[in-house]
Amino acid sequence: MADNRREFSIVIIPDTQILAAKYPSIYPVKAQWIVDNAADLNVQIILHLGDVVDDGADDEEQFRIAAQAFEKFDQAGIPFLATPGNHDYDNQLKTDRSLTMFNRYFGTHRYANRPWFKGTYEEGKIENSYAVLEIEGEPYLFLSLEFGARDEVLAWADSVMEAHSSHKVIIITHTYMYQHGERTKPGDNHNPKLYKGAAGANDGEDMWQKSFRKHGNLIAVFSGHHDRELVSYRTDFGDCGNPVFQSFQNWQCTDNGGEGRIRILKMKPSDFPSFSLDVYNPHTGSYETNPGYSVEVPLKREDAVLNIRHPR
Repeated sequence: MADNRREFSIVIIPDTQILAAKYPSIYPVKAQWIVDNAADLNVQIILHLGDVVDDGADDEEQFRIAAQAFEKFDQAGIPFLATPGNHDYDNQLKTDRSLTMFNRYFGTHRYANRPWFKGTYEEGKIENSYAVLEIEGEPYLFLSLEFGARDEVLAWADSVMEAHSSHKVIIITHTYMYQHGERTKPGDNHNPKLYKGAAGANDGEDMWQKSFRKHGNLIAVFSGHHDRELVSYRTDFGDCGNPVFQSFQNWQCTDNGGEGRIRILKMKPSDFPSFSLDVYNPHTGSYETNPGYSVEVPLKREDAVLNIRHPR
């Protein structure tokens, strides 16, 4: 019997902080391109990896710029989740985890009456939240976690994933993968434990060992945060034998603050378990083919390639 389910896409947006601070005209161009192409790509959800803005609560105008762009997603009815980056916190994690401004513009009020938005770790606080969607007949869970997720947050994430054991899970968090194809660990620049205000922070290796590896329904983790290098990724088996793809991407230090580049994850249900990733630059109007930009990701155990890739 023919499988008539459509290929669908998930749009992944890494750090946009420099756009908000220095190149605000690119922000709405990026958002409009996604909206204009959402039907053709069958976009099911948009995931922002954090550092939406650059200067925390010191510059509210940057939040207004981002919010106006993201409203295009709301108006088009496309689900959207954003995880906070260190630059999104009020004091950029110099003192504590205050996230008042981020919650004012991107908080739970944006999700009122959105049936796919299912909950948060703390009532009224968006920094740890999740969404559930049925996509082409299959259930998916999208989990957004705070910067350097604390032990208690990881315990909550465990409970959410366990309660949705039949769902395929994708996690977003701002810092997890390092730029050299490894999970963040002590000694890495910008490790979350180095931020005075990020009390109780876990780095990427902590999160994998304490939580992520335990869940057989987890298929991918996406993060940004680090700079200089642009893309790195790896695949590891979880404790249940499931391949888990983990990816870093961030173009903020390239020309024009990254020019609004996005990653587009494409998955065809009939081909699952596998998906592909590409990079699109809405500023130039082109897909890009640098090393590591186009990736085929097999998620069937016998086909999975356990790898660490640091393309140059």
